[in-house]
Amino acid sequence: MEKISQICPFAENLFQPPSNSITMSPKQATFHVLFGSPGPTARTIYPVSWLEALDTISSKSAPKILTCGQKGVGKSTFCQFLVNSFIRHKPVTYLETDPGQPSFSPPGLASIHSLTTPILSPPFARSGISSVQRCHHIGNISPRDNPRHFIDCITDLLSHDSRDAPTIINTPGWTKGTGYELLTSLIDIARPDFIIVLSTPGKDSLARSLHPLASNCQSHVLVVESTNTISPAVPLTAADLRTLWIISYFHRTGRDRWDFATHLTAWKPWMVKFSGEDRGIWAVAIQGEELLLEDILLAINGTMVAITISSATTVEEVSTTAEGIPILMNREVKFVDPNSSRCVGYAVIRGIDVIKRWMFLLSPWEPSSVKEDENGKEMVVTYNDRDKKERTERTDRVFAADGPSSTIRHILLPHVERTYAGYVSLSFPSGVIAGCLAWNSS
Repeated sequence: MEKISQICPFAENLFQPPSNSITMSPKQATFHVLFGSPGPTARTIYPVSWLEALDTISSKSAPKILTCGQKGVGKSTFCQFLVNSFIRHKPVTYLETDPGQPSFSPPGLASIHSLTTPILSPPFARSGISSVQRCHHIGNISPRDNPRHFIDCITDLLSHDSRDAPTIINTPGWTKGTGYELLTSLIDIARPDFIIVLSTPGKDSLARSLHPLASNCQSHVLVVESTNTISPAVPLTAADLRTLWIISYFHRTGRDRWDFATHLTAWKPWMVKFSGEDRGIWAVAIQGEELLLEDILLAINGTMVAITISSATTVEEVSTTAEGIPILMNREVKFVDPNSSRCVGYAVIRGIDVIKRWMFLLSPWEPSSVKEDENGKEMVVTYNDRDKKERTERTDRVFAADGPSSTIRHILLPHVERTYAGYVSLSFPSGVIAGCLAWNSS
């Protein structure tokens, strides 16, 4: 990650200790041991009120906690503090509702994650969506363009919270006007056990205004101090962080691995057909509005798009441009329904071959990661291990031995007659797929 400065100049000194510092760096280390520094070192000092709030929250075995407050008060830092405190004993569910400053994904998304390890890296190093359970494309860094779609997305994500682990909900720093209405809607939908309001001394008007709603939701309101931080030597704006998120996402080559030495134009793109019966893209959808068909090609070529999987799109909604690009048109709602869709990542449309009907996409997303069940989500396999304990695995494919005395094929595929010994491969197709950029994984 420290090599990100090769393509992002303002990150040149991001991972370097202050000049004239006394450090020790082991060979091939990803960290520096700092013994002394002539200037202040960036760090976060946890207020005492945070520890007191943690003691109160820990009284419940699987609490649901919603954090709120204005921009820059330390909501994400407090959520990280909670995660690292709970993760020692049990997994943690993390619901990210801030599309502008997300903790585990690129900007523009709302997502729910299952965490099993502490949060030790900066947010832009966690943008690979590796821990995501479900994700939705908001289409902007703020929900102000379509608050209704934002609420629908959060409602769907909350329906996938198993509630067998602590749930932490991070909210946007928009607490005035429509932002306050969205916050109260989130509280009403989530019904958290605790509402944590971060504020500076003497500015607790938000907490006071939330007390009546909290009482109706049987939620406890806890007011804690905003975070006390010493800024790093390289200060980063919100726009800088979003740039780092996007760069980190697209240059990711695996878990905690990146290739910043290779420019994206040198990467081999996915070649996906967008026309014909065997096309890999069901349709392109413009979030929030519709464009004229003759403008679509110029509008999407060279842009970043979301890859969304949907199971509720009908053929009647799909029109085609003169170049044969399928487009979702004539929709009553200009956003993809989150109840029947999910976002799996981003892609850049590097080019479009209108003659051979190919679309060239750059994306770290692997289509093989799509998982399905009988409802179009995942294949769920339940089995007994050697200790006779029942276990459940979620997967997109099962390989099972089918020898002369095996019954696995008879159980899973009773209509198929075995004529030879070998292996049975089962996979569930993804069904109808659509979205901002829809992907046909079959």
